[in-house]
Amino acid sequence: MEGKTHLMGGLCMGAAAHSYYITEVLPVPELIVFYGSCLFGALLPDICHPGSWTGRKAKVLSKNISRFFGHRTITHSLLFLILVYWLTSTFTFMYYETVQIGLLVGIVSHIVLDALTVRGIQLFYPIPLRVRFPLYLKTASKGESVISSSLMLLTLFFVYKQMFS
Repeated sequence: MEGKTHLMGGLCMGAAAHSYYITEVLPVPELIVFYGSCLFGALLPDICHPGSWTGRKAKVLSKNISRFFGHRTITHSLLFLILVYWLTSTFTFMYYETVQIGLLVGIVSHIVLDALTVRGIQLFYPIPLRVRFPLYLKTASKGESVISSSLMLLTLFFVYKQMFS
């Protein structure tokens, strides 16, 4: 999937989590932190791809991850989710739990979307088993445009639900 689709997926899954998982009313600064973390988390797994937005922002790290692990391996796995959870559990600043939840939500959205592609992902890395949905599509195809547009509509639904519930 392309970065714009991952951003839409992170926003959509964040809006869904905000609608169904986060039960308390969040102040505006915390909402900004939450959705910003969702968006960053939605792009973070592509740190393994030096040509991605995340890879271009952290070139040295991205090239090393790509060289040692390859694309859609460790950063698209349950192991990566556990590592990010563990790392963010050490945070102790204001809204650290909000950042943790947002990052994890964004990463999950990324993993799910890349599992919809022809290549799939190595969800159980280091086990070299590729996982993908039975119905899959090619990156940057019309099918991806349909997915992205659907995510936008779904996001609008969740935002509407939040505002008028």
